[in-house]
Amino acid sequence: MFFDGMPGNWKPVPLAQAIQRYDIGEASDDSVYLEDLFGDEPQRFYVHTGDIVVEGPLVLGNAPGEDEDTVYVVDGNLTVDGPVSFLNMDVYTSLYVTGSLKARDLICLWDSCLFIGGSLHVDQLLATALTDAGHLVVKKAVFAQAWLEDCDRGAIYFDDVHVPRRIGASGNSYLGADHPIESRSDTVRPEYFGESGQLDMFRIRTALIQGLPVLR
Repeated sequence: MFFDGMPGNWKPVPLAQAIQRYDIGEASDDSVYLEDLFGDEPQRFYVHTGDIVVEGPLVLGNAPGEDEDTVYVVDGNLTVDGPVSFLNMDVYTSLYVTGSLKARDLICLWDSCLFIGGSLHVDQLLATALTDAGHLVVKKAVFAQAWLEDCDRGAIYFDDVHVPRRIGASGNSYLGADHPIESRSDTVRPEYFGESGQLDMFRIRTALIQGLPVLR
């Protein structure tokens, strides 16, 4: 399933009504639309109206065959007392938070599609490693202590970024040419590198879920 243990009063919303009320094209800054995510297959919307507070960790995402093509909408704010992990693999089940999202850590990997209509507040580490199909779109401000960006792919759209530490490869287009970028090898703890010297984002995901340190 896309998520286990997230509270809420989730209700299906008819597709025609949901498309008018929750415009994914607008939420993604015109980056992606339902037909791009799901093609001709049927889409389903499940909506919780109001704010949600979760005692984390909150683990999101799935693989093919684990869920129908679905957009989950929190029509309000989502607050997680702990880390949030979002990992989709060859499937585009999406989460749209119309308000703001707050969490201790947030990691978005591969084909994850997360749309936030308000602000994103991350107490510690924001980590991203998206494929070309992945999306992380925040309509308002982004706050985090550090941002680890590993792929320079996907659609990451932030209008107003307040992140003092940015970690990744030199020239990463998302981290910003006018901001100092810390090298991964100097900043990330050595146990999160594979034998080839590349970051193991799956290990980092597991560490964040377990509350283990990632940065030196």
